[in-house]
Amino acid sequence: MLERVIYNRLLPIIEYKDGLSERQFGFRQAHSTIDAVDVVLKLARDAMSSKKCCAVVTLDIKNAFNSASWEWIKSSLAKTGVPSYLTKLLNSYLSERTLWYDTDEGSKQYTVTAGVPQGSVLGPLLWNVMYNGVLVLPVPKEATIIGFTDDLAVVVVAKEPEDVEMYTNETISAIKAWLEMVQLDLAEQKTEAVLVNNRRKRNTINIRVGDHVITSKSVIKYLGVMIVAKINFNQSSKAANTSVSLARMMPNIGGPRYSRRLLVAGVVRSTLLYAAPVWEEALACESNRRRVNMTYRLVALRVCSAFRTISGEAACVIAGMIPIDILASETRCLYETRKMNPLEKDAECRKAARRESLEKWQKWRDDLQRGRWTHTLIPRIEEWIQRRHGEISYHLTQFLSGHGGYRKYLHQLRLDDSPLFPECGCTPEDPEHVMFHCPRFLSERRSLEDSLKTTLSPQNIVGEMLKSEGNWCAGNTAIKRIQEELGRAERARRTRRTESVVA
Repeated sequence: MLERVIYNRLLPIIEYKDGLSERQFGFRQAHSTIDAVDVVLKLARDAMSSKKCCAVVTLDIKNAFNSASWEWIKSSLAKTGVPSYLTKLLNSYLSERTLWYDTDEGSKQYTVTAGVPQGSVLGPLLWNVMYNGVLVLPVPKEATIIGFTDDLAVVVVAKEPEDVEMYTNETISAIKAWLEMVQLDLAEQKTEAVLVNNRRKRNTINIRVGDHVITSKSVIKYLGVMIVAKINFNQSSKAANTSVSLARMMPNIGGPRYSRRLLVAGVVRSTLLYAAPVWEEALACESNRRRVNMTYRLVALRVCSAFRTISGEAACVIAGMIPIDILASETRCLYETRKMNPLEKDAECRKAARRESLEKWQKWRDDLQRGRWTHTLIPRIEEWIQRRHGEISYHLTQFLSGHGGYRKYLHQLRLDDSPLFPECGCTPEDPEHVMFHCPRFLSERRSLEDSLKTTLSPQNIVGEMLKSEGNWCAGNTAIKRIQEELGRAERARRTRRTESVVA
């Protein structure tokens, strides 16, 4: 409580009186990793548009928070004009600190002489005050230093690669000297760099960090975002590995129920959407969009227990998962709205953005030629994904997608010798015929219509199921019985074909 009182009095002095550089994005309200990445990429894009070269260098500090010098924290506070009574409190706070810990030989203690207390209320603010010095260093005008907590990125823009190399070395030398002065160490061997340009020649630079010479790479990772030399993005690799691992936990038959599958899918969705506001525009490229959609589609298939032959569009609808490119656009829209109107209510912004996303999805789906059977059954996406009941099952997905034990579908995969059902006048056996016309399932159809108290058609069956949980259970049960009967018929035909071949 005392720390909170001190913090509340200290923050206006440090934060609102130009005490901190605007290029420090860590431990600050309305600042995030996305803001830091956005600044870096804006500098790189501007360099490319003006046909210049840009180096992005990431620096790592050894054991930063535990090594922060108390003397430098105190001197930094004094420079910001902190009142004397607060200075005395903070001097007391940063003195006579003892660490107690247990060992096999019993309890021991260690006298702490440096570092900001991690997990404390004041720790992050004290770190920012001390670390601000590196962000305001006098460096070449071509260089910009960006900080997020203890992470540093140096962005250098110049006409020629040789100039970029020279200014980068000069800036890193100044940073290293400042860190040594405040008793912090640079992890020289962990330094990474990428040279961003549009040129075919001279695609690398060499920079010196202490005793190490670092050659720029084609791709580096900055705050979780992979940045390549041509300012493309690859957010799908980690998500792809995650989706494959999660897919093993969600088999089509058995495994967790739909609601839990949808919850697990949020892991992949969150991974894909990390820092979406800064890379969403990359989805304008077909190859980038295809790579992201492949990962997302696999998760949608596992959520709704569908076969791999289903289109990604139909799988997303049945699973109730908004397409990833629309979600990325929504995330970027929310980010820009918050930056322009920080006082606007977040809940209202989210609702408005989600409505816009659903409208965009609906319009795009109405014009799409793939997945028309699913569109016939589920014409309105919003009603479907906002339902309050209704677990999706393996058998229900086969009916909703048309990809299941129907002879027309099996014939397309060369798993059946004909798409027709001879007993119905050589009519193709598809989900519409089976569910609404085939005499084999007349009793199931009449029983379901009696339960729902209406005459069923492809245009109204899902709408009737959505009216109540009882209607949903009745429809789901009837569809399951029909699908199981189709499965038994398929296995019988397969047995007869095998016996015929053997004979």
